[in-house]
Amino acid sequence: PVDAVWVENLNTVLDDNKKLCLNSGEIIKLTPVTTMMFEVEDLAVASPATVSRCGMVFLEQQDIGWQVLMLSWCERLPDRLKDQSPLLQEIMEYSVESSWEMGSRK
Repeated sequence: PVDAVWVENLNTVLDDNKKLCLNSGEIIKLTPVTTMMFEVEDLAVASPATVSRCGMVFLEQQDIGWQVLMLSWCERLPDRLKDQSPLLQEIMEYSVESSWEMGSRK
């Protein structure tokens, strides 16, 4: 979960001014092109102020599956391997599905 004290200190950086105010009084100004991304398990202890400063994307693991990761990986293959993408996808689909099925057996 999001640590309430930590994230309250982070709220200043999430504002438009992008200034991180530390407990010591030091202020760190981030560049306008700096983007911060977080992955959290839940927002149970996040304040409304924090939630309102963040764009939220909620995905259930079972909804996206492993194929999305494979396709993303194949899209980023080096140019010399782009032609092999269909073969790599076929191999991965067979291997992962077979392994998942075998691992799911009781």
